Amino acid sequence: MSFVDILFIIVIIIIVAVGIFYYLKTQRKKEIAELELRKDEMMNVSIADQLYTLKNMELSGQTKRQYETLVANWQTITNFKFTEIESALVGAEQYTEQINIVKSKATIEEAREIIEETEVQVADLNQSLTDLLEVSNQNHERSEALLERYNTARQAIMNHSFDYGPAIETLEKNLQYLELNFSRYNEYTNNGDHLEAESMLETLSSDLESLEDILKKLPSMYDKIKNEYEDMIEDLRDGYDRMTAANFKFDQEDILDQINQIQEKLNEAKASIKNADLAEAQTLMDKADREIDSMYDYMEAEAEAKHSVGQQITQLNALFEQVHENNRYAGIEVDRIAQSYILHDNELERVSEFANQIASAQEEFSQIKHDLEEDKLVYSQVESKMDKMLKRLTEIDQNQKDLVKELTQLSVREKNAKSSLDLFELDMRNMKRRLEKQHLPGLDQSYYDLFYKVTDQIEMLSKQLNHVRIDMDEIDLLEDQLEAQIAKLDELTEEILDNATLTEYMIQHSNRFRYDYPEMDQAIRETEYLFYDQYRYRDALSVIEKALYRVDQEGPTQVRRMYHHEKQNRIY
Repeated sequence: MSFVDILFIIVIIIIVAVGIFYYLKTQRKKEIAELELRKDEMMNVSIADQLYTLKNMELSGQTKRQYETLVANWQTITNFKFTEIESALVGAEQYTEQINIVKSKATIEEAREIIEETEVQVADLNQSLTDLLEVSNQNHERSEALLERYNTARQAIMNHSFDYGPAIETLEKNLQYLELNFSRYNEYTNNGDHLEAESMLETLSSDLESLEDILKKLPSMYDKIKNEYEDMIEDLRDGYDRMTAANFKFDQEDILDQINQIQEKLNEAKASIKNADLAEAQTLMDKADREIDSMYDYMEAEAEAKHSVGQQITQLNALFEQVHENNRYAGIEVDRIAQSYILHDNELERVSEFANQIASAQEEFSQIKHDLEEDKLVYSQVESKMDKMLKRLTEIDQNQKDLVKELTQLSVREKNAKSSLDLFELDMRNMKRRLEKQHLPGLDQSYYDLFYKVTDQIEMLSKQLNHVRIDMDEIDLLEDQLEAQIAKLDELTEEILDNATLTEYMIQHSNRFRYDYPEMDQAIRETEYLFYDQYRYRDALSVIEKALYRVDQEGPTQVRRMYHHEKQNRIY
């Protein structure tokens, strides 16, 4: 690279650097100008005019103290904040002129932060001054509206004093308190303490709202006590007198005393209404309402119980006749069936126990009826006792019916057992006939043992069924055992027949290979020995089948298929 080229590059770099510095200087001046504008806008806010207006107003009390605080805040802003802003902006201009870009940027940011903080303070101060200047007008508008509401409430109290009953004195006192607070409001306003006057308006609004709520609710509450609850109390007293005259008894303490206690709560509620304490009055009225409902429910329940008891007596009279008759029938049935069957569940004692329970219930029932005739019992208590008695008698009667039903099943069980005996004997004959038809050379001793055992059990079942008094539990057990044994014997018989027949077929099929394969001749001889001399048909089949498979792999399958096909045709 030549010297000229290097010189050219240096010139270009210098030009670019100058351009950058010029651009940054221009930008900083623009930012400073924007901040100057924001500072001027803050200083032009009409706070000084507002303070001057307030200064010329005759302020006092809380309002004056608020004004003095706002003056102090404005002095702090003007004496310190604006000075700090001005100083930061001047420093930023100097650094910019000196082309000290870094310090210029930092000073501008410092000025911006102070301006933003001061803008918030100025805006808050301006709003506070605006609110303070407007509070007088707002108070005047609110006071006019409250005064109109006060006059409406006063007119309602004066014109409808009868509707408010004993509370009229308390309501008039509330009007006096409101008048006093209006006077205090006017006093604060005249003295220039508009904030204190505003606070008094809040009190007036709250008190008026409470008074209006009282005026709205009080007549209906007073009317409800006088024309609803107290009428109900008189109705309860009359109802109690009529029921006692009709010989009703009650399980609660003195009913009249409870009614008087409800009346006392209503008297307390009226006293609370007189003092305009509607919350307490409503609480007492709610309690009285619940107790009145409870008393009505109790007395109505007793009246309904009397009617129910009459129906229950008729029901129980019929039910006692029924359970007595069913008990007598159950006793006869147990006695009759016991002559033919051995019973295991103490049926006679159970029937006797049922009779004792019925007699005990009958005695209790007779005593209840006697006491009712003497007017000694509370109907609701009698109703509960009779409900339990009905349930107990129904349960006894059902148990008696179940007992008789169980006993009648004994004859059905006996009939089924005899039918089973016939089937068992038929099964044994069929098995014997099938074995004889096959002309087997003999049977294994274990088969004979099982066969004769089953035969003995069948004979035992027959003897049990021929007893004068039979034991169906023992017969059922023997029947279950026989079913299992016969099923086992039938399965064993079927297996013997299948193995024997298949062995004979296998031998017939194997004879064609007997002279060509010496081992086949030996297998046939062994099979015949097991078949004819040992009666081991399963082992015989195994020997011949294995030998045939060695010389003809399809042979055993063909023999079995042919046999099962023939067997299936025989079955159908």
